[in-house]
Amino acid sequence: MSTGQKILVASAVVASEPAAPDPDLIESERIPQGHKQWDILTYARLAQATALTEGVDLALPEQLVTASLTITPAEHGIIATLSKRLIRRQGDSNVVSTTGELIANSLRRRQANDVIALYDGFSKSIVGASTPIDITHFRGAVSYLMTDNDSAYGPAPMPIRGALHIEQISHIILDISDPGTAAGNRPAGFGDDMLQRWWKGSDRLYGVQVFHSGNIALDANNDAKGALFSPGALYMVVAEGAEDDIVEETDKSARIIEYGIFQEWSEAERADPWGTEVFSDCATTV
Repeated sequence: MSTGQKILVASAVVASEPAAPDPDLIESERIPQGHKQWDILTYARLAQATALTEGVDLALPEQLVTASLTITPAEHGIIATLSKRLIRRQGDSNVVSTTGELIANSLRRRQANDVIALYDGFSKSIVGASTPIDITHFRGAVSYLMTDNDSAYGPAPMPIRGALHIEQISHIILDISDPGTAAGNRPAGFGDDMLQRWWKGSDRLYGVQVFHSGNIALDANNDAKGALFSPGALYMVVAEGAEDDIVEETDKSARIIEYGIFQEWSEAERADPWGTEVFSDCATTV
């Protein structure tokens, strides 16, 4: 009979949180308290200097031109509620500490997804729907970013970083390692260290540090949108004094405690020519 027998409950574990490097890959500033917005100015380049003739006046002076971007931080937050009874009878795990970890993860995930949403805004896009990315697309995008394509912004400043879905990274690794591809027919030793270590969450390819962005989602057709960009292409402003604002409020009659975390930030595209969207097939390999 099972009646009266003891039940052993295994230790609880926190669910794995996807990698969220995206907010750290772009430029960011902290706006001081007492200010509501941040204006970011980018000076356009002047025209090329001209050859002069002795005694002849240089009659066409250049005027400084700036592109202005305004970012106003918005508040984000999450609240979790715990009953005092649960806290008293939490068993072998600290539910308050666990709740703090979970709500912090939630806020970080939102921040990462806000940055990921900007990738779709780059005018330049490589690969295309239903087509896997390969090494040719990758190096072509890097070459594009380093080319002087825009008279105002110029080539993308180094370093260039990549934020990709793991299946996009997988397709690049396949292209490097598959003997049936041009990239796979590589000189002995090329890329061997990378292949042996698979991917550590970030690695370098053509000098570009590529990060696994775990929050990049698949669309209905199993395509995903990552990006290659210079950090200055995108900008985030975080309000000082509001970062990681942790609150605890007790409702005595309901015998519950609310735990919350709040932060103010906003993000925007600063220099479109300094980034390119990577839109490609990410159907699961297995």
